[in-house]
Amino acid sequence: MKMKTALLRSVGDIGIGETAKPVAGAGEVLIRPTFAGICGSDLSLFLGHRAVASFPHVLGHEIVGRVEALGEGVTTLSVGQRVVVEPNYTCGVCRFCRSGRGNICQDKRSPGVTLPGFFSEFCVAPAEFTWPVGEDISDADAATIEPLAVAFHALKMSGAGLGDTVALIGCGAIGLLLAHAAIAEGVRVIAHETNAEKLAMARGFGAVTPASNDLATLWKTEGVTAVFDTTGVSATVDLALAAAPRGSEIFLLGLSTNNASFVPLRFVREGLKLFGSIIYDHPADFSKVVSLVQRGVLKPSRIVTDTLPFDGIDRAFALASSGGPAKVLVKM
Repeated sequence: MKMKTALLRSVGDIGIGETAKPVAGAGEVLIRPTFAGICGSDLSLFLGHRAVASFPHVLGHEIVGRVEALGEGVTTLSVGQRVVVEPNYTCGVCRFCRSGRGNICQDKRSPGVTLPGFFSEFCVAPAEFTWPVGEDISDADAATIEPLAVAFHALKMSGAGLGDTVALIGCGAIGLLLAHAAIAEGVRVIAHETNAEKLAMARGFGAVTPASNDLATLWKTEGVTAVFDTTGVSATVDLALAAAPRGSEIFLLGLSTNNASFVPLRFVREGLKLFGSIIYDHPADFSKVVSLVQRGVLKPSRIVTDTLPFDGIDRAFALASSGGPAKVLVKM
């Protein structure tokens, strides 16, 4: 049986084609996606900034949908249940997984990257990484749970809490979600972004957005304890490393492939700390984020700026690639 699938046929060329409908294997579920989000990693593959193993390639990993069929041995989910997928399947047995650091598992499998993605009428996922969501969560909220988990993980790493002040460079999807999660915890967020509309969205979450060319003085005066860079641009990494106040921590979430630099003497003398934050811890982070959205504490759909139909996947990717929208969803 065939199904409609969005195929990346070459760099910058995506459109609707046909592939075989998958079958849920042992421990898996078959899902019919209802909404899907376009992620920055999808765009990096679409634009050729990262290579795919071969063409055509199927992108996509941020979805909400309904369970269509259960594979052998699946007892934790039921047909018709509304679910989201945690789309980084850790091996569970390597030293990183066994020490609670599955987010850097070298053998993890990822839909849209190392596995066929979810921009299809049907997809399969391991039941272990498939999470039920309530009917009272909107489609847009459910479809943005995965990027929220990425932001939540970085915030958790920082330990920032009530009364702390942090600096955020970059107000794309992850940056905005990080601001949303931080402000909900009582953290004061100073946001920096060159796009006026995205900066306004950060203010809508409660972030403060002072205009200053002297970030070192601003962050020191404001008592910034942590700096988050979500841009994926080496120049802003350089900026964060140079301006971070004494004793603060710098968290890099962006995926720049260019070199960045810092002065080791200052790092040592001023007690700075540098961390990389990638995806999230399984299963704790996803479970917590689903709960926060379920209880209405966080509403990640506030970053959604555009929703296009599945048949317009080419237009959706062109729009997302323009850099204007914060988050583009596809109605499957």
